[in-house]
Amino acid sequence: MKKHPLLKPRKASVIDLTTANLLFAEIIQTGLPFGYQQANCHNISHYIRTFLESKGYQCAKIWAFAPIVYSTYSTKLISFTDKKNISPTGKIDWGYHVAPIIQVRIGTKVRKMVIDPGLFPKSPVRYRTWLAKLKTRKLIYLIMDSEWYLYNSSMIPNSQLQYDSNGFTNSIQPNVKLPDWFSDKLITDFFKYEEEALDQHWIEKGLAINETAMAFYNNEIKALLNSNLHNDLVSDYKMLVGNVFNFETIFRDNNWNYEMNDNFQFKHQNIIAKYREIYFSNLNKWIESHSKLNELIAHKQTI
Repeated sequence: MKKHPLLKPRKASVIDLTTANLLFAEIIQTGLPFGYQQANCHNISHYIRTFLESKGYQCAKIWAFAPIVYSTYSTKLISFTDKKNISPTGKIDWGYHVAPIIQVRIGTKVRKMVIDPGLFPKSPVRYRTWLAKLKTRKLIYLIMDSEWYLYNSSMIPNSQLQYDSNGFTNSIQPNVKLPDWFSDKLITDFFKYEEEALDQHWIEKGLAINETAMAFYNNEIKALLNSNLHNDLVSDYKMLVGNVFNFETIFRDNNWNYEMNDNFQFKHQNIIAKYREIYFSNLNKWIESHSKLNELIAHKQTI
């Protein structure tokens, strides 16, 4: 039985350790917003995938899923302390985490090593070291081709989706044939970065959200964290920036929810207007950057 059935042979490049470290250093220099850890790991990972491809290398991806994502019987998340102290709860919670994997030749062996500067800012690490860092019981993971951008899930496990009441396979086939041990899981399929995701710039929007959130933290929150004179303001800012769903609602979606209601937005209209401009500036920057990488890839394919 193949250990990683969703990673096709020769789909991920094998490189030496020196090259791996040089590529890691170049990825750090791209300006990707690794510091905001609340969300968008899938967008960072796919941008890195494109960056590596523009350099002539192919990576894989490792997906780690907390029990809350794949099971109806658990609420367990990947959870750790927010060292920046911008989360309203003091914790960062993930249902899943994903990062690029490169295959690195060390001596006579080829090691699967993860690029995740948000968790390991100095160098790539072995994938089991990465999994251990997540410190989550009953975590499951997949190592697979990097072309898969994001996953689909359902309230019905795979075993019930794959067959109708007569035992025949449904006419709509999944993009990915998941391993048999996923039959009782709620993760049902993966999809590529195309169609709606591509047309609406999901990657670039995710990167712009993270970069704008970090700018807000550095410029508006960080200096106030230890000030008792600004507790109410800090509390509001944490609710806005520390909760990525609120931040996306305001800046990406130009919308509202029960926390980001009319009163909140009116109260902070000036700072929201300021960072909305910053968000769109960041968005345009990432659209241009991502486009240039894809142009490099297209040029390499014509040579």
